[in-house]
This record gives sequence, C-alpha cells and structure tokens, in this order.
Amino acid sequence: MRAGDPEECASPPSSVSPSFPGAMNLGLVDLATLLREASELEPLPQSTTRLAGLVAQDDADLEEIAETIRLDEALTGRLLGAANSAASGSKVEITSVEAALMRMGQSQVLSLAVGSSIGRDLAKALPAYGLEEGDLWRHSVASALTVDRARRYCRRPAPPESFAAALLHDVGKLILCRHLSAAANAAIRAAREERHVSLDDAEREVLGIGHGALGAEVARNWKLPESLALGIEHHHSPLAAPNANARILCSYIMLSDAVAGALEAPCDADQRTTFSPPIAGILGLSIDGFENIVSDVRRDLDEVMAIYQV
Repeated sequence: MRAGDPEECASPPSSVSPSFPGAMNLGLVDLATLLREASELEPLPQSTTRLAGLVAQDDADLEEIAETIRLDEALTGRLLGAANSAASGSKVEITSVEAALMRMGQSQVLSLAVGSSIGRDLAKALPAYGLEEGDLWRHSVASALTVDRARRYCRRPAPPESFAAALLHDVGKLILCRHLSAAANAAIRAAREERHVSLDDAEREVLGIGHGALGAEVARNWKLPESLALGIEHHHSPLAAPNANARILCSYIMLSDAVAGALEAPCDADQRTTFSPPIAGILGLSIDGFENIVSDVRRDLDEVMAIYQV
C-alpha cells in the first residue's frame, strides 16, 4: 500500500448528502458533518490571519507587516531564529524584525506563522491515510521549503501565498480521516485502481468531496485569502483552477508534492500524481531544475523543521 492511501478504519458509516455533484451516494459519509467540522477547527491567531491578508496584497506595506509580527512575541522569536539559521544563509547576526523580514521575505514569514499555529495538528497520526505521527508534518514542511528553493530554478515567480498554501495543502485530511469507514476506504481504493485517478479525485467520486476542497473550506473559515484557499482546493489539478494566478499557485503546490514524493516523505505521496510537462511549462522548470530542487530540499529539510519548533 502506498503511504498516504486510505487504510481500513473503524469509523462507522453514515449518510451521504446529495448536495455535492460527483458523489456515488453510497451512504459512506455525512458531508454536512464534514463541513461543520471544517468550520470548527481551532482558529488561527489573529496576528496570523492579519499577516495572511497583508501578504496577499499586491502593494503590501512592509512596515505594517513588521508591526503585526512585533505584536506576536512568539512569532517574533521564531522569525529571528529562522533568520539567523544556517538554512537562511545569513552571514551576520539579525536582531530586528525588519532585518529578519528583509532576509526571509514576507511569504516565508507567513508560512512560519501558519506552521507554528497548525503544526501540532499536522503532526498527528492519521491511521486512515497510513500516516504515523509526524509523517504529514514532515511532508508539509518539505512542500513549503520546495516553494522557496524552487525560486532559482523556475522562471515563473511564485505567488506570495504559495508558501503557506503548500504547508496547508493536505489540511483537509485532518477532518476526512475521522470519517473514512472501511467501506469508504474500499470504494476509494477501487476507484483509484480501476480508473487510475488521483486520491483527491477518488475521494470526490466516492464521498462527494476530496481533501483538497475540504481543506479549502478550512482556509476560508480561518479567513485566509481566497487565493490561498483555491491553491489548496486545486492542488491535484492546477489546470482546473479558475484563473491564471491560481493555476500558477497550484502548479507550485503540485511541484512541492512531487519533490516530497521524490524524497520518499511518507505523506499523501500519491504516486500517480506526477509532475507533468504542462505544469513544468507553466513554471518554466527543466528536469535538471527539478532534480536540483530535490537535492536542495533534502539538504535543508531537517534544519527547517527544527525552526518551526513543533
């Protein structure tokens, strides 16, 4: 069994709602319950949601971003630690939020804020997906790190919210895992094996909603920017995203998934989700560039994980 594929789980079957197109209506899951639980996840700190809104603006005010960070003592400490780490490449000690922000970049700072808030949840074991404690978190950090390390190899710049979207792209699994019964898992496996579809497609076919769309609902309930939510929703199918910016963002997340898979991170590692030529074309990435990204992420992943202090 591939890491990240649903396994048999003891959750009892419930009823399926017909309100989502594509559901097989097998009575395997209650979609209303899933959506309610998506709205009930512990909210992100106010400083994090404010930071997300600022970073997503085209004319982001760096001083306003710095002030938001300074008001969060824990985030300030993590940011200064990250800016002075070997992974950041800093050669002089950085002691101010402004200098750390210039060193790390606002996008990485947002990823650090989001990860510090949700990391403990993403580090939990998800038995229905075959994930042990820490597996999903390592995959998530590897994904966010990929977006940063890809900048020197991709001709197309990453949208600023790409870092946080990559970190959160599998957050929907936290909810879906609780409701994957043995019957649902069997139907999802059958859909994948018979029609060679991705895990997210199989979930949508069987349950009426996949972990991508469910994760997008989580992001919306957290008041994160809609562009970030779209990145999560379409991370298995970038070409289906509704606009050019979203397609670029989703392509970066698909790249991050592929890099994490190449690192053999025990994650959603959907082995049928490959980094396709059309997506490489969107980003302007060569095969050699992909291999270099894998090497860079492998080199720095453990140190970057330590920065998040989860």
